[in-house]
Amino acid sequence: MLKVVLDTNVFIAAYFNRKSASARIIDLCLENKHKLIFSPRLRKELRLILKNVRAEREFREKIRSLFVNASKVKPTKKVFTVKEDPEDNKFLECALEGEADYLITSDRHLLELEEFAQTKICKPTQFLKLQYT
Repeated sequence: MLKVVLDTNVFIAAYFNRKSASARIIDLCLENKHKLIFSPRLRKELRLILKNVRAEREFREKIRSLFVNASKVKPTKKVFTVKEDPEDNKFLECALEGEADYLITSDRHLLELEEFAQTKICKPTQFLKLQYT
């Protein structure tokens, strides 16, 4: 089972387009095909963003259930790889601590890295192509 870190933008894309690659990846995690790795910082950011976009209760419940089987990590190493947007480093810290196979994102600062430590960084559509074609 692949371990994945999902950028907040994956959840937002899934919310606004329930048939998107992002939505499919969330469904795959819910089906226990992949293991979601998260940190308290990522979960806090996601809660705030879902509140800000006024996500429907049904979607919030779906995401809450996703975290039931997810693996929580508490990063111990600070990362300073992304200089243009230092906030992005929290995703790398989570991937490093959780030994994630993939960091799935649409953020160009992260995508430009392509790989960090043992973690491949890719867009949702690219992840699905790599794993399911």
